[in-house]
Amino acid sequence: MKLTDKRFWIFEVMMLLCGVATACVEALNYGISPFYLIGHLVAFPLCFCISGIAVWKIAKGNGVWQLIGYSLLFSTIAYSLFNIILYPIYGVPFDAAIYLSSVCFYALFPTFPVIFCCYAYKVIVNRYFLNE
Repeated sequence: MKLTDKRFWIFEVMMLLCGVATACVEALNYGISPFYLIGHLVAFPLCFCISGIAVWKIAKGNGVWQLIGYSLLFSTIAYSLFNIILYPIYGVPFDAAIYLSSVCFYALFPTFPVIFCCYAYKVIVNRYFLNE
């Protein structure tokens, strides 16, 4: 699986859509605040794209559930590292309870978008690229 493969870019587009959908799900859950929505529309797709590269290199089989599990795991790790880096930069006190609740909510919110996007990716790949 090379990074120059067309399927990789389809997977990355699906991860971008997953990040945007996760930001929308979180905005609907907490209420829409333009300041936080703009930040999350940058942070969530970035975390999913970074994790998508790692998932693409690790997931070798055709298993949808393997893609879903690795996508959730690596995007949560990327988001956790993103929070660890950004809390001190913005001067927010680094409270462990706030950090853990944000990471737990992040692990909860993308569940359905990741399932939908990974399944859609597999359908697209099986339909258009399996016959080549």
